[in-house]
Amino acid sequence: MGHPVPQAEAVPQLESIFEVALMNAYLTERYGNPCRGCGYTWSTDADVCRGMIEESPGRVAALLEGRDGSESVPELEWNARAYVAHMADNLRIWSERLAAVVLDPFALVTPYEEGDLARARGYQSLPLQGVLWSLGRALEDWRVAEALAGSGSIVLRHPEQGRLELHEVRCVLAHEANHHTLDIERILGAR
Repeated sequence: MGHPVPQAEAVPQLESIFEVALMNAYLTERYGNPCRGCGYTWSTDADVCRGMIEESPGRVAALLEGRDGSESVPELEWNARAYVAHMADNLRIWSERLAAVVLDPFALVTPYEEGDLARARGYQSLPLQGVLWSLGRALEDWRVAEALAGSGSIVLRHPEQGRLELHEVRCVLAHEANHHTLDIERILGAR
């Protein structure tokens, strides 16, 4: 059940061991390595990360076919459609962040509170077909942002996660795709 979690090792191209530790410390402290909730490993290969991001809209749509997304379980914060809305917003926000840094190398990443965004947008009540459409559109935005970045040395500076190169951002997005797809599977499996 779920997406297989790869164990391949990828070496980050960071300037110092301190920066590697900062990025890994934030992610591993928050989620674990592997992630306590989904088994994702932060050293996942770049091509596997790309595949996980690319596959997520189709996987989620297939899981939710014939449903309205209102399904929930007490142990998870949101219902199924709220997780889809979060996945779409998160992918779009990272796309915007990447484009901003490509267009202005001095741009800083502005963090957001996902719970605040969920409440402001009404994630729990959004129509499923709309958020599925939004997730597909967000993937297109990500593809455009990646193309804009090309093969250059892009660095995003996140106040919480530290210095992130493009591959590390892909790792964050692959983890989100894997983790929340599994959340949806857990929700649907409980029914």
